[in-house]
Amino acid sequence: MGKIIVENVVLVYVELPDSHAEQDLYELEELISTAQGKIVLTCDQKRRSIDAKTVVGSGKLDEIRSAIDLLDKKVDVVIFSCNLNSTQRFTIKKSLNCDVIDKFDLILDIFALRATSAEGKKQVELAQLSYNLATKEDGDFSRQGAGIGTRGPGETKIETNKRIARERIFRLKQELREIEKRRDLTRKSRHDNGMFTVAFVGYTNAGKSTLFNRLTGADIYADDKLFATLDTTVRKLNIDKGIEILLCDTVGFINDLPHALLEAFKSTLEEARSADLLINVCDVSDPNVANHIMVTEQVLAELNTYAPIIRVYSKADKLTGREQLSFVAEDSAAIFVSAVNNKNIDILLDKIRDFVLLEYASVRLKFTLAEASSVLSRLNKYAADCSVEYFDGYAIAAAIILKRYVGMFIEYLQL
Repeated sequence: MGKIIVENVVLVYVELPDSHAEQDLYELEELISTAQGKIVLTCDQKRRSIDAKTVVGSGKLDEIRSAIDLLDKKVDVVIFSCNLNSTQRFTIKKSLNCDVIDKFDLILDIFALRATSAEGKKQVELAQLSYNLATKEDGDFSRQGAGIGTRGPGETKIETNKRIARERIFRLKQELREIEKRRDLTRKSRHDNGMFTVAFVGYTNAGKSTLFNRLTGADIYADDKLFATLDTTVRKLNIDKGIEILLCDTVGFINDLPHALLEAFKSTLEEARSADLLINVCDVSDPNVANHIMVTEQVLAELNTYAPIIRVYSKADKLTGREQLSFVAEDSAAIFVSAVNNKNIDILLDKIRDFVLLEYASVRLKFTLAEASSVLSRLNKYAADCSVEYFDGYAIAAAIILKRYVGMFIEYLQL
């Protein structure tokens, strides 16, 4: 493994009337740290609106330039908290004589670092190219892999232009559509086989993957970093009387998650949209947890999810009893868990089991011995649990089956 190079970063935070400065700055600092950057200077400015040419105004830009000149170390990149268009990028870069990126570039950069699967790399590259096409000048439109904001997951490092980028975007969309078709077939197969699906969603770094590992015994990568995992992981879990369900771990969300990322990761996020139950994992130790819950559920609404949501407050080992009581007062259905010390994992499993069992019915079926082969073949496919007793000329089957499939056996039902 190569030596990790930490880059010196100047952070420019623009506080608008609807901003949440403390929370925004904390999140930006975490993002920069995750991207292997070190903040050597933070500049902030309150504004009623963004300046169309310089974002912060020419006078403030001169101040930032002077502050950078006074530093005793080289600045590798200046990161703005707001999105930059091509004009703003050109003007600011010329004034500061330094590479300039925005929060979206930073998030994309982290996604580029985290992408491991072929699909993940294609999704990140598509999002990067789409955003670059919309916000960068021709002369600055390149992917060289040289540092924060320029890293890319593609197989080659090329100087590119907008015509080549559009062709590459077209090919990536085609390739991702093929992957999406395969995912759709897999999901259809699960549905046809009566598999109840539970998707883990939530703000990035809320502890989804750690909790997922605890429940399933899986060994997917989990770390105390933003966007530690990008690829969806699916595992089976037996919860009751032979009933198997699927648990899916999905990519984490973040405030103002760029639309291009939602679009690029559509096939991955489809796991959340098609799930029967959603587990919103919330980091109870984070002071901004209420906002994180709101952001996550807003993104889920944008994805048109309709499944019921269980809010699970993770990292409860970091919470005092009094703090927990205050959360319960606001959310009486709260479940507090800790994957570290196994706290309340059994309660979470019971809650999931309750939702799953609502979808199943216990039935008794009566059929002739001549019909037995056909009926039992279907029961073998659609029933979670089944026992059969044979009598003179007929058989009785006791089965646990998804309610949506009961109609297939309506002529054999014993009330």
